[in-house]
Amino acid sequence: MNHADIDAIIEVHRLAFGKEEGEDVAQLARDFLSLPDTISISSERDGKIVGNVLFTPFNFVDHPDTNCYLLAPFGVLPAYQGRGVGKEIMEASIEHLRSVRTDAVFVLGVPTFYPRYGFAPTDKQTPYPDLMTAPEAWMALELTEGSAQKLSGKTKAIPQFMQSHWWDTSQHG
Repeated sequence: MNHADIDAIIEVHRLAFGKEEGEDVAQLARDFLSLPDTISISSERDGKIVGNVLFTPFNFVDHPDTNCYLLAPFGVLPAYQGRGVGKEIMEASIEHLRSVRTDAVFVLGVPTFYPRYGFAPTDKQTPYPDLMTAPEAWMALELTEGSAQKLSGKTKAIPQFMQSHWWDTSQHG
């Protein structure tokens, strides 16, 4: 990925998340893009990146052979929201994740958006289960039948995501 694409992706997340969270999420995207195991899926319009989602490894400590990813962040430039960009990215992402033999994808996100793509609330633990005040926002998409069902116990995200504030749902409505 070239520097221009990386800069464009970071800018998508900065603008998509607005003044409150934009800088933090942009930094997270920058950190994730520097890691070799990050999967980045973007959508372009008129030759520019207008939406992006990142997937980073997500591990169940007692199930090291199950291939899981965490979906975050997911951003679409404000001018392109509501125009099918998110749908396009989600469909391309699911297809790509299946092709690389991903067992399950987890997301802490908007409970009205992700179920359209097969995500369902899950009882699997986040890295900070005591901070989960909105259980409907923690969802999973099983890509290998039966794989998520067997998962249990402690979970671990990449180091940049192992900070409690990313998992505290009490701040979000």
